[in-house]
Amino acid sequence: MKNRLLLGSVAVLSIINVVKFTTFPVFAQEEPKLSEEKRGLISQNCGTIRQSLKNLQRSDSRARIYFGSIYETFSSHYLTPLNLRLVKNDISEVSLINSQATLAELREKFSTHFIDYSKSLEDLIAHDCRLDPDGFYVKLQSTRTKRAKVAADTTSLNDLLVSSVKSVEKLKEQYHEK
Repeated sequence: MKNRLLLGSVAVLSIINVVKFTTFPVFAQEEPKLSEEKRGLISQNCGTIRQSLKNLQRSDSRARIYFGSIYETFSSHYLTPLNLRLVKNDISEVSLINSQATLAELREKFSTHFIDYSKSLEDLIAHDCRLDPDGFYVKLQSTRTKRAKVAADTTSLNDLLVSSVKSVEKLKEQYHEK
């Protein structure tokens, strides 16, 4: 049991180290009103803006897959099996059981928010910023808000993973001494 717990905690720590230093960047917020100068800049640079948004879309898509994979791996390969082993060995670790339930909820929230953000970004890219810079800007603000939710979800998930690793470390220390 000690060896399995140790191996599981080492693998989890490896995943956490990768996730901990990777962030899901958020757009900088700008003022809500669009000046004539900005309206003209959006119109003139519409092609470049749309290309930048397409690049962001590709990057965010890769990040979504990466983070989704990490969260799924952590849950199904580490946390769930560890909780099952603990139950089999009559060890009660409420924080890890709660982490498992919270992780499932946060992953669902992350997926829902990402889909909402992705649709909003797709709509933004399709909007003709050359002819309607004001409408484009309104959609941009909405997309920024949705992206901020995804970033907050990512932070919450990462914090939960770190907290879970700390619980595993405490558990390891507790049973390593015996």
